[in-house]
Amino acid sequence: MLARTEAVKLLRKHLKNKEAREHSITVAKVMEEFAMRLKMNPEEWQLCGLLHDLDHEEIQGDMSKHGLMTAELLEGRLSRDCLQAIRAHDHRTGVPPRSIIDKALIASDAVTRFLSELRDREADKLPRLNLEIYQIRFEEKSFRKLRYLKERIEMCREIGVPLGDFLTLAQEAFEKKDTTS
Repeated sequence: MLARTEAVKLLRKHLKNKEAREHSITVAKVMEEFAMRLKMNPEEWQLCGLLHDLDHEEIQGDMSKHGLMTAELLEGRLSRDCLQAIRAHDHRTGVPPRSIIDKALIASDAVTRFLSELRDREADKLPRLNLEIYQIRFEEKSFRKLRYLKERIEMCREIGVPLGDFLTLAQEAFEKKDTTS
């Protein structure tokens, strides 16, 4: 398995956009917390989250390739489970999620996007996220275009983590500062 320092180098090499790197770092934090909650391997899950979008700039908008190119690039450097999760994290590839880590990556990616959008709309004053705020935001007209995220976030339930617990876990990870981007 890749060392985190090598993974960070790959992240910087393949994702020139700082916001894209920050997204991946945040997904890694959520995945690490998720793994600890589920008594899985936090280092493995963190790497999966950190590297899941490596091909984002290379695919040039062809989302049917998103994750597939990353998995190919990382073949032999990450576990089969991580590679499968990376392939399955975007539904447009046609690769269905099957395992716990697949669903965790999908939920972590989606909740990170949701929290980023919420932070941007709340002018960097992210309210303490709870089930009520979560439900209210998705009912607002301005969030309707992001409703696809709701279904993906709620995948956490399929792996035994209640939505409220997952939102708390995700927000805590989201709020942690990281200087590796």
